[in-house]
Amino acid sequence: MLFDISTLRKQLAATPLVSPYPHAVAVAIIADTFRLAMLRPPTKNDWKDLEDKGHHALWREQVGVLAHVLTASSLREWTATALKKDAKAHALLLRFFQAIEPLTAQMVLANAFRQEEFLRRWVEAVGGQVLNESARESAARLEQLDYRKAQQELKRAEQARKQEAEQRAKKLQEAAQREADARGWRE
Repeated sequence: MLFDISTLRKQLAATPLVSPYPHAVAVAIIADTFRLAMLRPPTKNDWKDLEDKGHHALWREQVGVLAHVLTASSLREWTATALKKDAKAHALLLRFFQAIEPLTAQMVLANAFRQEEFLRRWVEAVGGQVLNESARESAARLEQLDYRKAQQELKRAEQARKQEAEQRAKKLQEAAQREADARGWRE
């Protein structure tokens, strides 16, 4: 199944932001998506396991965002069509939530890059393809959008700046010491 990311983003942009779904409603929306595909939805134990494995503060928020995106766009219908009859809801959701772990609801709804990453991670999880892209192009775009990678690059840049500042301070201190030593020798 082909997913048109630009159409999904236009649909989401045209949808007014609503208050977050209560967790039980969000779970039901996601479960109904699997039912639409004629697949067994995640059980209560599956959801408990997903929450335990997610065990981060953003997990419930991410469940709510997924429910919002599924209901506010064509993503739900396209997902139901794309899901293979042997798809396991628990494994699929686990992969998806692990892939989007650092993304907050606000980031997904307000930032174009994070929204695209979220949608592409979902397409990847359900085994779909992005319209007008080869699998290699889609993978490259996801790599480019990867928020975790951006965070790591930022940390590396901050460490490099810190080391540079420390080296600069050390060199200034050494230069000041050499100047003081030279002054003492001349006097």
